[in-house]
Amino acid sequence: VLLARLRSDLDSAGLEDLVRAAGEFFLEAVSAFEVVRRALQDARETALVERRHAAILRRLSHFLADASLALDASESLDEMLQLVAEHARELTSADRCAVRLTLEEDGPSIEAFAVDEHDPGFDSQLNELSSLYRALEPPTGSLRMTSPDLERHREAHALTELKDATAWKPRGWVAAALTGLDGRHLGLIQALDKQTGDFTELDEAILVQLAQMASAAVERAQLYRRIQG
Repeated sequence: VLLARLRSDLDSAGLEDLVRAAGEFFLEAVSAFEVVRRALQDARETALVERRHAAILRRLSHFLADASLALDASESLDEMLQLVAEHARELTSADRCAVRLTLEEDGPSIEAFAVDEHDPGFDSQLNELSSLYRALEPPTGSLRMTSPDLERHREAHALTELKDATAWKPRGWVAAALTGLDGRHLGLIQALDKQTGDFTELDEAILVQLAQMASAAVERAQLYRRIQG
């Protein structure tokens, strides 16, 4: 009845305009609904990821607290660093992660790696990136760079390994310093080549938290070792 009334009141052109407007309104409503639905879905997925990350970090924190009191300090440090490297890789979705710890200035370093395959050029790249970190001395204790960022900095700081056209070049890099309570630089956690996209602010925050946890565990281990004599 309503359609018949409309047809009698409107000419064909007016009716077509009305139908077209109604169709456009419907499409806009559906589009708005889809945007809201996707936003809610993304929010739920983000919340799930954050809860998962928090649970993993809590478990790691408990383990590091126990491992730092192990009787064999050297083995406990190796085990702790390896665990930190593996968790850093998992939580940031990186292809490669490395942790380097130096307890004494000019002393030997303890290293741990989380990689599928240890590239022959990986060590030299890590050395260059560590040098870049020291050159920049970020006040926040962490750095995050995309591949273009690294290209610019390698030119500015004349990094030979990163400049080598034949060398493997990181697609992205995020790093956080291990720091003692007295401000000493103990080492560095580095994650390279995120599996999808660039490293995010959340990835950097996770690495900073891992660095803080590892630093605290190292200092506890050293203190326990001194107490044990």
